[in-house]
Amino acid sequence: MAVKIFKAVWFFSVLAVLVALLYQYASHPEQVVVGQGTINFISLTRDQFFYTSIAVIIIINVTVYIVRGRASKADAFVAWYHGFIAVVNFFLIIALSFIALFNSSEKFNADDIGKIVFGSMFLLGAWILGGLLFFAVKRLSK
Repeated sequence: MAVKIFKAVWFFSVLAVLVALLYQYASHPEQVVVGQGTINFISLTRDQFFYTSIAVIIIINVTVYIVRGRASKADAFVAWYHGFIAVVNFFLIIALSFIALFNSSEKFNADDIGKIVFGSMFLLGAWILGGLLFFAVKRLSK
């Protein structure tokens, strides 16, 4: 039952990250700044950023099918992994939103956005630690 629930959560997270990417693609300028180097900004064209993001999203989410095929007997691990990739997709939504906000001409408070980005990274770490604790307790109880 848990596998079905986490599979549904993962599926909706894939849809959400794709909707977020498509929505932000429309608002990006021709040159999308993705980082800051030592001398100048690191930028890609809007199309390069879009297709690179699509490739990263596909690679991350295809691992669900690989793990499901290899660990078909371990339902608990498959459920955890679906949830893990859903959390990764949530982090990607936050990261894509941050890049879109950075490239917009609107004034924003970087302190608030930093809390959201670090909060999503904390959620990612908490999911990993929770999975490790779950599987450790499960192994010790056998």
